[in-house]
Amino acid sequence: MRKLEGKIALITGASRGIGRSVALAFAREGARLFLVGHVDQHALEDTSRLAREAGVDVQAALFDVGNYDDVCRIADRIAAHFDTLDIVVNNAGTIRPTPLLEITPEQWDRVLRTHLYGTFYCTVEMVRRFLASKRSGKIINVTAPSAIRGSSGVADYASAKGGIIAFTKNAAKELAPLNIQVNAVLPVASSRMTEALAEYHGKLFDEQAAARLKNRPSPDVLAATFLFFATGDSDYVTGQVLAADGGATA
Repeated sequence: MRKLEGKIALITGASRGIGRSVALAFAREGARLFLVGHVDQHALEDTSRLAREAGVDVQAALFDVGNYDDVCRIADRIAAHFDTLDIVVNNAGTIRPTPLLEITPEQWDRVLRTHLYGTFYCTVEMVRRFLASKRSGKIINVTAPSAIRGSSGVADYASAKGGIIAFTKNAAKELAPLNIQVNAVLPVASSRMTEALAEYHGKLFDEQAAARLKNRPSPDVLAATFLFFATGDSDYVTGQVLAADGGATA
């Protein structure tokens, strides 16, 4: 039997990168999926097509997880099609490398809304709607190295990711009586975000700095970490941040 047979998972930021790799890994393990993207309909449809090739039911749509009304609509769609939910992967994100003194209030708000507000909205709404009554569930958040060490050009992004670590630990504590495990992955892999950082660091420092950021493995290497947190293998693990980064933050 496949590890996620009979489970239903919501994955945000599923159009590309880490979200796509996680979606395909979950599909191969039998999970039915509700995939959320933000602006790239074509990429989201491509992820959905590849996931369906594993023989599972896949629904997908574009929503803004930083908008609470949109998150409520996601829950409505899940309820209408699947009736329930077991796993939430809060992966949606955005990045625009910018020097600290040049970050506008509008950019700060947009980045925190997507990462931190989106993680809060999706967690609370899905727990209220589905997981609390079942007294079981898995919530997997996504943070980043810049949340635990200084970097350049990502004060907004790092602040959001640091907030996600704090949120993960506090949510885990409060949801433990409901048998809901909340954990976070701190990943390092090739993605549009690392590409944007590489371009920024290349301009700010040199091409050698850019090359270090470009030399990252495929996000497929992260799939096993997300699967661990999504399955019964992690039933006794909650409130943890697991760095799947090849030792980058060691």
